[in-house]
Amino acid sequence: MRLDPAPVHDDDAWRAKLDLLLGDPVPVVSLTFGLPDGADIAALRQVGTRVLATVTSADEALAARDAGVDGLVVQGWGAGGHSAIHDSAHDPVVMPIARLVAAVREAVDLPLIAAGGVDGPAAVRELLDAGAQAAAIGTLLLRTHEAGTSPTHRAALADPSLTETVLTRAFTGRPARALRTSFIDRHGAAAPTAYPAIHHLTRELRAAADAAGDAQRLHLWAGTGWRAAREEPAARVIERLAAGV
Repeated sequence: MRLDPAPVHDDDAWRAKLDLLLGDPVPVVSLTFGLPDGADIAALRQVGTRVLATVTSADEALAARDAGVDGLVVQGWGAGGHSAIHDSAHDPVVMPIARLVAAVREAVDLPLIAAGGVDGPAAVRELLDAGAQAAAIGTLLLRTHEAGTSPTHRAALADPSLTETVLTRAFTGRPARALRTSFIDRHGAAAPTAYPAIHHLTRELRAAADAAGDAQRLHLWAGTGWRAAREEPAARVIERLAAGV
């Protein structure tokens, strides 16, 4: 989306990206925020690439299956950062991730990777029992030694004064889960569905807040299991999750 009198459709240079991937294939391409034309998915598969699509409901899973993907990333409502919901005018359905995985498993016969709010070994075990082949983690890695998390964001994840996460469009114009801050309280209710226009409008503000150590005006992406994130090597996180499974 562009902020000019005659908006021009912004496809995020999809064709150029697709041509690059067809000319220099990679093992896996993962899609989010919706689905391209089925012919594009077929073209990727023809050059040996496995195509995954992120979905947030059984209906989206069916659409992805019909488009010809090889597998699905099933994202629950508790995931940190942007929701992959295909229609960003709506919020993801509030549903335990294991129940969502089970619903998607009933709807389609594709390999499933479960994501969203994974906070420890018990959660991974539950997702595998629900029908997933694997679990994906994000927030659990944000405080690890290798993560590129900014110092302001890293400190906020351990700040006891930040007590909950919320879905908001205030930073980018698309629903995303972040630690609740004063910026969200002031602007969240009025934020329109306008991605990526809002993202571009707030970019400099967020960069300045980050540089100043002002967590209250920064997009502190975090899933519902953020309290389980620790300062440690990333390998230790994976080892702990695997040992419990």
